[in-house]
Amino acid sequence: MNTLSSLAALSERSDLDKYGNNKLLLFALEIALSIDDIDTVAANSLTDRPGDKKCDLLYVDRDTGKAIIAQSYFSSDISKKEAPSNKASDLNTAVSWLLGKNIPAMPDFLKPAAQELDSALSDGALNTLEIWYVHNLLESPNVQKELSIVKKTAESYIKKNYSEAGIEDIRTIEVGKNILDEWFKSILAPINVSDRLEIPITGGFQTSGDGWEAFTTSLSAKWLHELYNKYGMKLFSANVRAYLGSRKSDKNINYNIKETAQHNPGRFWAYNNGITALVNNWEKIKSKKAYMLIIDGISIVNGAQTTGAIGSIEIGKLGDANILVRFVKSYNKTVVEDIVRYNNMQNKIEASDFRSNDKIQERLRNEFHKIPDAEYMGCKRGSGEDKIKRPPNLIPSNTVAQCLAAFHQEPNIAYNEKGKIWESDDIYSRFFNLKTTARHIIFCYSLLKAIEEIKFELLNIPEEQRTELQRQQIAFYRQRGSTFVLCAAIAKCCEIFLSRAIVDSFELIFPENITLSQAIESWKPIVRICLAFSRYLEDSLKASLKTHSTIKADIEKFTSFIEATKGSNSSSFNEFSSRYDNSV
Repeated sequence: MNTLSSLAALSERSDLDKYGNNKLLLFALEIALSIDDIDTVAANSLTDRPGDKKCDLLYVDRDTGKAIIAQSYFSSDISKKEAPSNKASDLNTAVSWLLGKNIPAMPDFLKPAAQELDSALSDGALNTLEIWYVHNLLESPNVQKELSIVKKTAESYIKKNYSEAGIEDIRTIEVGKNILDEWFKSILAPINVSDRLEIPITGGFQTSGDGWEAFTTSLSAKWLHELYNKYGMKLFSANVRAYLGSRKSDKNINYNIKETAQHNPGRFWAYNNGITALVNNWEKIKSKKAYMLIIDGISIVNGAQTTGAIGSIEIGKLGDANILVRFVKSYNKTVVEDIVRYNNMQNKIEASDFRSNDKIQERLRNEFHKIPDAEYMGCKRGSGEDKIKRPPNLIPSNTVAQCLAAFHQEPNIAYNEKGKIWESDDIYSRFFNLKTTARHIIFCYSLLKAIEEIKFELLNIPEEQRTELQRQQIAFYRQRGSTFVLCAAIAKCCEIFLSRAIVDSFELIFPENITLSQAIESWKPIVRICLAFSRYLEDSLKASLKTHSTIKADIEKFTSFIEATKGSNSSSFNEFSSRYDNSV
């Protein structure tokens, strides 16, 4: 396989085949955003109506402040010169539906998506709106022309209906073969920006060591702004993560970077750690009037958040802020890999990367070695190749955090504030503590996966063959966050399933030798029974899982109905109980 061909890599991703024409769209989302668990994202972000629905996906991430509206097209004839531009113009309809604030008149399948986007915009939780047309052909001027109209439509609706939302950037992206290859290459290639750049400098110094040389200098923040706005995410090809966005919070590092650069630029250099960039080569040249640094290629391996924060500010607001920059070159492949690895290890970062060396995560990684058919990296990042050739039994850290939060009765955090699980010591310790074990994670994670798999099974039933109950269940599943609130509700019923008192829910585990796939199958009969009562959880979802008292009340109603029907479901509950580890 050509390791730099995105479509060749996609053809090997049999795990995405179940999504049909959405396979390409999910692959693009996965590599663009470095998503660890695309199945969980698909369960909550794909729209499910068959046929021409104008909008295939709405992805909303409050943690990064980004929303993506996407339409996809997959051609079986890759010799075609370009993708149909009318599919791009269809995004006008999707944008009108989603941003038009006329939710009652919408098709039922799109209402939950529109409600989630409306809620996030109204809360000021988003700063970026992207609109994608994803296809497997070459990009074209005709599509670009249609997307420019879509952008104007989106800008008009944002100005009309969400003028106070704080949207800083609206962009349309034609994700065709070239862009897919570029994104894919950025995962695998250490340096993706290969241009030769000339940088005026006032001074600096050279340093060298075993197999490497570096030049350190001070540059204007405006230079970094121009670099980011020219190359975007390509700048971070050798970084374990791209720019994560900013939220208006005194605990958000990126927000504080932006505040310092705009309001206290004279101290920015002293307050900021600077950036480290890996280059193919650098050369300092002295002219009559000044010094010039010439670099070949660049990838920022330390400072992605600083770069993105600076790049997202209006250049006129940067003032005279300066930043420390190290340009490092090496022709030794091993040294290059270590430069990338150690620079990223030294970053003080938020989210799951921050917890990768935590003692609890280290213990959990060791415990998972004893569990068959499961691999847990405990916030450690794999290589770019790992992201494409994903281990079949990988249990992603972010999904583990979400399922633990949901299982332990905080589905609101699981869905709306997953980043806070890693950022806040208080929230982190609720779910990752001395009582958290690998076997308990399997118990919780397999429940979430069983819920997702049953959703997929229901959606694959042809619409004309669905029973009334199945239609109701699908209507529930369409609600954003439904998988997490159902996970919480089922978890609350474990005493009913097991016919025993549970003093501490962290003790809930399956037998030691059970595999992940067996654990998922063990949960499915329970999920199918409980799904019949899912309508009692809908008030929580109407409130976008933001009102804890409503969530608690809904789960109490749900639990009472499960208790009332315990007798008629005793055989299924007894079967589940027989698979539970009764030694604890």
